Amino acid sequence: MEIKGVYIVKNGTTGSVLKDIVVENGIITDVRDSAETKAEPLFATAGFIDEHTHGGYGHDYFEATQEAADAVSKFHLDHGTTSFVATSVATKLEVLDTQISKIRKLKNNYADMIGLHMEGPFISVKKKGAQPEENIKSVFEDSDAEFFIKNKDLLRIVTLCPHVQNADKLVKLLSSLGIVSHAGHDDSIEPEIVRCVENGLSGATHLYCASSGLGRRKGDLTKYMGLNETALARDSMAAEVIADGIHIPAPLFGLILKNKGYRSIMLVSDSLSAAGMPVGNYKLGVDIDIYNNGDVALLADFSALAGSITPVSKMVKILVGYGIPLAEAAYMGNESPAKHLGLTDRGSIAIGKRADICLLTRDATLKAVYLAGERRA
Repeated sequence: MEIKGVYIVKNGTTGSVLKDIVVENGIITDVRDSAETKAEPLFATAGFIDEHTHGGYGHDYFEATQEAADAVSKFHLDHGTTSFVATSVATKLEVLDTQISKIRKLKNNYADMIGLHMEGPFISVKKKGAQPEENIKSVFEDSDAEFFIKNKDLLRIVTLCPHVQNADKLVKLLSSLGIVSHAGHDDSIEPEIVRCVENGLSGATHLYCASSGLGRRKGDLTKYMGLNETALARDSMAAEVIADGIHIPAPLFGLILKNKGYRSIMLVSDSLSAAGMPVGNYKLGVDIDIYNNGDVALLADFSALAGSITPVSKMVKILVGYGIPLAEAAYMGNESPAKHLGLTDRGSIAIGKRADICLLTRDATLKAVYLAGERRA
């Protein structure tokens, strides 16, 4: 199979010579100069990678059924995300363990589910957002380690609050198991965050969304940086960003980009079951009521944003609309998360990589999606 006469978008740059991409058995085997001539050629970039998504097309992945898995993965594939990390809400460990046991048996029939993002339960009640308060744990106990050891095969990311008691011990355990740790849904201060960074914490979950900012602790006159400022200031911390124009408006995205640079930002949908669906009522997790107003998902009582309904490809298009170069916007949607997660077989168009490819127009409109070399959208 060949994709002919396209400009390659890779490593934050856009090629100036038309190329043909040659694919055999789902793998890119050659990228060579093209003999094609096209008035308006398309731009080829790697399939997008979403490291934080709960659902789509009416289902949450943690329903842990094949029907739910197919719906969520089809939503992503239809919108150019070829790999994703299915994300839980704060859940009691014994319940989550049962869900993961069921998920292990599910097949990838559409986009590739490459692991799980465990959001909570070790988070802050004060910054819970749409997370169920009754499941939140304020202490990491030694007995909790067994859960992570048992499920290390599927766990890719754990979001936690550095203010949780023994958070640094949890981060150290996760690092030893090869699991990425993020700070998020937190009420932590810089010394607590730094202590976790020193033990392996490497990212911030959906920055500026249920994350801590400047503040003081009761009885202490010192003003501390929170997660928002600490993540911007520390080169070692990458940042998830929900760049849908609602969670993060254009001026705030500009601030994040100026401080982090596009190579340290991962675009995430944080999409819910409502994504790709009509206006109406849906679920976050299996029992949290949410409402899709056509632009974003909110808690059913309209007290807070619950998550996004915007896929990563549309975020890339939004950023291009802000004036960000296509290649830099695309990097935040594929190469940056691939590097953050240590994925070596995907994330860029190169010989030996999976042939997960999106074709875009100059303004980042999605025109075609290839999964392992097969056109799927």
